[in-house]
Amino acid sequence: MKTKLSLLFVATIGFFANAQNSDACTETLSLMGSSVRANDPAGYDYLATLRKDCASFDKRVYSYGEFAIKQKIERVEGAEKEKYVRDLMSFYDENLTHFPETAGSVDMKKGLTLFNYKVGNNEEIFAFLDKAFKTDKENFDSTRALYAYFEIFVNDYKGEKKGITLQQVFDKYDDIYEKLALQEKEYSDAKDVLIAKEEAGQELDAKEAKAKGKYEANLEDIAIVTSSMDGIIVQLSSCDKLIPFYQKSFDENVGNKQWLLRAADRLEAKECDGDPLFSKISEALYKLDPSAEAAYKLGVVEYQKKNITKAMSYFNQAADLFTDSGKKANVYMKMATIYSRSSKSQARNYARKALQAKPSYGRAYMLIGDLYAGSLNDCGTDPFSKRAIYWLAAQYCDKAASVDSSLRGTASSRAANYRASAPSRAEIFNHKDGNMSGKRISFNCWVGESVTVPSL
Repeated sequence: MKTKLSLLFVATIGFFANAQNSDACTETLSLMGSSVRANDPAGYDYLATLRKDCASFDKRVYSYGEFAIKQKIERVEGAEKEKYVRDLMSFYDENLTHFPETAGSVDMKKGLTLFNYKVGNNEEIFAFLDKAFKTDKENFDSTRALYAYFEIFVNDYKGEKKGITLQQVFDKYDDIYEKLALQEKEYSDAKDVLIAKEEAGQELDAKEAKAKGKYEANLEDIAIVTSSMDGIIVQLSSCDKLIPFYQKSFDENVGNKQWLLRAADRLEAKECDGDPLFSKISEALYKLDPSAEAAYKLGVVEYQKKNITKAMSYFNQAADLFTDSGKKANVYMKMATIYSRSSKSQARNYARKALQAKPSYGRAYMLIGDLYAGSLNDCGTDPFSKRAIYWLAAQYCDKAASVDSSLRGTASSRAANYRASAPSRAEIFNHKDGNMSGKRISFNCWVGESVTVPSL
């Protein structure tokens, strides 16, 4: 009986001790959170207590704690700065130990921390980023880290370090670009779901609206990084360099699908697709595997040869084979752009197909707007109704701006220009048929749509 009572006493004491410890951790965590939100230096002191006594208490120790250390870093310079930068790197390891499910890619975070705060050297930064990319690519989700990884690699190539070849630079570019493309697809597809809901007349709730904004911000970041990477690679590749470079390696890679596809992609991107080598590579790719990508490349070959009908056949084949909505939309947009020079209705048809595949494809809306604006003399019975087409064109540019934030500036500017070319306020009020404000004008031409005259 005495033994049982002793055990009960110990258990009771332990329970109250744990309860008291839990209360202390809760209070300290709350104080740190408040300090971090107020940018109060005390946040770091509270974190020190939590790291010592409450390391496994709550994952917010690490979400708030990261901000506390970063705020500390911003307040110091020199050796003190490096001290806290290294402390942040250790903190990421602690997060991994106690809450691995929230830690993300620790090596990526370490490399990016050194890069952001200009601590350490490029060799150390690259070692962390390279390890993260090769062993934990799925969690390597920072666009800035991807850019840093590529930039350092290219600089090592330019400095003739580590024996890096031009082919390895291209391979690194392609590997990183493919990672960015996967991220872009994830965010874009999620955004398309929300756009489809809006198109159906349903209003997004606060959570969905916030998510849409986050997707747009992430897509803008990806666009900036890919553009910056392209700027770097442009300096290293031109048709006079690429054609002999790939010609030399063609025979040994004629059975290598990845090499053929990447070579064709780069030649097309650099507008070297009129060279016979592009045709040679594309035909080898299609023979090896008549995939969507291969069919698309042969479509480009036939288009360069002015065989439009044959080119469209390959493009349609590619669009049918692609399961990725973004790639399918890109093919349809390619066809729409080609047809825009000869058949406005066919161009609109394929632009609409692009939008069916991908509702956030702003360039398709802009193309339709441009097609309408270019139909000034095809539609309308008098100068007023002819120029009214500009209002419709502007609406499509507005739509492009609303679904694709990366086009917002360009699309909004174009919409404003179109509206400036439409009938003025005076022309609306002094029309021969009276005030036209609010009236509907139909375009009984290939456009087949109508527009409401605005109340200016």
